[in-house]
Amino acid sequence: MNSNIHPGDEWPGYYRGYRLQTNPDGDVWWQVYQGTDRLYVEPTPDELADNLLSLKRLGGRVRVTEDNSVITRVEEGDDYEVRYVGELPSADKLVPQDAPEYSVDIRPDRLSSGDLWPSVYDGAKFSIGGDRIWWQHPGTHKRHPVETDLPDDVLATLQRLKPRGGSFRITPWNDVITLVEEPPNPTQTREQLHDLPRVIKNIIVLRRERGVEMLPIYVGSVDTVPIEVGEPRSLTDELSAEERAQLNSWAGSLGPTSTTDPDEHRVQDDTTDFPDDDPEDW
Repeated sequence: MNSNIHPGDEWPGYYRGYRLQTNPDGDVWWQVYQGTDRLYVEPTPDELADNLLSLKRLGGRVRVTEDNSVITRVEEGDDYEVRYVGELPSADKLVPQDAPEYSVDIRPDRLSSGDLWPSVYDGAKFSIGGDRIWWQHPGTHKRHPVETDLPDDVLATLQRLKPRGGSFRITPWNDVITLVEEPPNPTQTREQLHDLPRVIKNIIVLRRERGVEMLPIYVGSVDTVPIEVGEPRSLTDELSAEERAQLNSWAGSLGPTSTTDPDEHRVQDDTTDFPDDDPEDW
């Protein structure tokens, strides 16, 4: 977190991260869908709630970025600004109301790559396709290239688990998690599924009922945060020397090699290159 930023300041980055909500009473919770049980953060981050209520007297939604910066959108005239709220202090549990015996670790530990993720699936959302990694702006849908290198083991595991590409999340505690249809170790996964907290099992059932038949898997952790992203490519950008050379080389190889049926030409939407494997409300 940038030490030069203070609660209430305009946030210099993008709006992304682990989703929490608050109310005027200072409660802070996570919720899978509207109308489902609230999982309250305990111990309650009172200072964080106070900071938010000074910006939004009725409370509201916040995001916790991958470097544990809490941010929120504040209405300014006809538009919204993203403001810095603070940091999420050490939190231990997500607790269902009146049912503390079914609490869930908010930050699981002692996990190995490939294990089932035994907590709620949330965090800053990124995407991978081959060697490319990006963050997609939810408003413009433009892909911002990730400029921070992921650890080699994390990158290799993501490429193995997502051979067709797809999305993954980074939690405020630097854990990398993703959704898979085919776990790397089915026998181990069945055993771990049996041992998952009751709350997490019910979340998986709810999402299966909504067509998301995937399981959350722990990938590893990152050691450099925040994740820096660049600007998306523009059609007015000047080509680099390497790009010009590649384009010229490709153009030089063009020629009548075979007959192509005009009906085989298709316009491909860039947004469909990779599977929609991680709905925003998962």
